[in-house]
Amino acid sequence: MLTALLAHGSAGLAGDGVPGGLLYAAVAAGSVIGAVGLRARGAATPVGGPAVPTLSVDGAEAGRWPGDGLPTPVRLAGQVLGVALLALVLAVGWFGSDLSGLNPMPLLLVAVVWWTVPLLAWILGDWWRVVDPHDALAAAIDRVRGRPTPPVGPAASDDEAGDWWLPAALLATFAWMLTCWLDGLAPRHLAAWVSALTVVMAVGAVLGGRGWVRRNSPLAVLCGTIAAASPVAWDGGRVRLRSPLRGLARRAGGRRSFAVLAVVLGAAVWEAVAGTRWWADITGGSTGARSTLWSTFGLVWCTVGVAGAWVLVARLAEVTAAPSGGEELHEPLAADLVAALGPLAAVGVFVHQLATWLTYVQDLVVLGLDPFSEGWDLFGTSSWRTNEELLSAGVRSWIQIVLLGLALGVMLVAGWDRMASRVGAAVARAGWTLAAWTAGSGSVALWLLLGA
Repeated sequence: MLTALLAHGSAGLAGDGVPGGLLYAAVAAGSVIGAVGLRARGAATPVGGPAVPTLSVDGAEAGRWPGDGLPTPVRLAGQVLGVALLALVLAVGWFGSDLSGLNPMPLLLVAVVWWTVPLLAWILGDWWRVVDPHDALAAAIDRVRGRPTPPVGPAASDDEAGDWWLPAALLATFAWMLTCWLDGLAPRHLAAWVSALTVVMAVGAVLGGRGWVRRNSPLAVLCGTIAAASPVAWDGGRVRLRSPLRGLARRAGGRRSFAVLAVVLGAAVWEAVAGTRWWADITGGSTGARSTLWSTFGLVWCTVGVAGAWVLVARLAEVTAAPSGGEELHEPLAADLVAALGPLAAVGVFVHQLATWLTYVQDLVVLGLDPFSEGWDLFGTSSWRTNEELLSAGVRSWIQIVLLGLALGVMLVAGWDRMASRVGAAVARAGWTLAAWTAGSGSVALWLLLGA
């Protein structure tokens, strides 16, 4: 039942009286105007600056892990907080009620971890890697085994290492449980998944050290990629403000980041598609195992579709830039430009599930104050009732539109600047492919939000 609610969580902007045709026109016009403005600026002075070194989204050449430079008490506090939260999640999952309606774990993992943490990475920067419990666990294992701190640079965080596919595979299993398996949100099943992930990270820490965990912790890779677009930077032992566009223009991507973002964006599209009349007509009201098979196909199809579309756009950009006579591209643009997709991944699920998110957060407060269903009523919250109109439909629509518009705008400008650093003046021609991608992805998002 919860899976069905997730798929149908948004009533659609159309139900709020938002003029769909006007929105589609705005996306198309905005993409064209943005490309024209960027083309006029050309490749003379990208936001990142012409002489700024390329930095990997996973930290190569960018310095230490975000929390490494923080004062020791702050760093330890982050690690303790992360481990404590992991222990609490596991305790509630295994020993709380086995009914999803009485156990806060499903709401916590869905509303907070899956929907909110990526968005906060865009807003607040790379904060997750400061509290990542698996990094703290790996640090403890390294201390016991007498290993040094992971080195700074590519050896510790190479985006192209042979295990590049692992974080995406781990994240895909959670997306499958959330959107495909009818019993995937049962507390015991979620507890088993979190336990299995922790075991994988622990074994990886024993065999490969803390650097292996930092490369492969799924949320760490996801948030580290999205945080490139944040106005908040965690580096040099302090937290500071910076231009999001500057951060993105200076960041190279790689297969690891590409695969993780493809999974998140594919799952976001699938969550929306699964609730459409179009998909219901295809599946014919399938139930049970047949429904799970159809949903698995849908998730894979959406993920491959998103990845394939981005690769096609990047390939068209390469072909368009080739006649310029500039330096030959030795590495494909698809992975290199992928950090520009971070904002879209951050808002993808959130904007579609905003109404459901508001409901889940309220329920989480009530269940979280009685996590083991013991009848606790510490603050008199047991009598609270969910207010489904906490925000009016109009306010929700504006939040959805603004977040989606910001994500599309940042994606276009950042992708253009990153492309300019690769193809030079040829970006004036090749950049139109990014404008087409922005218009296309924005139109698909609106189609789903408008209640397809």
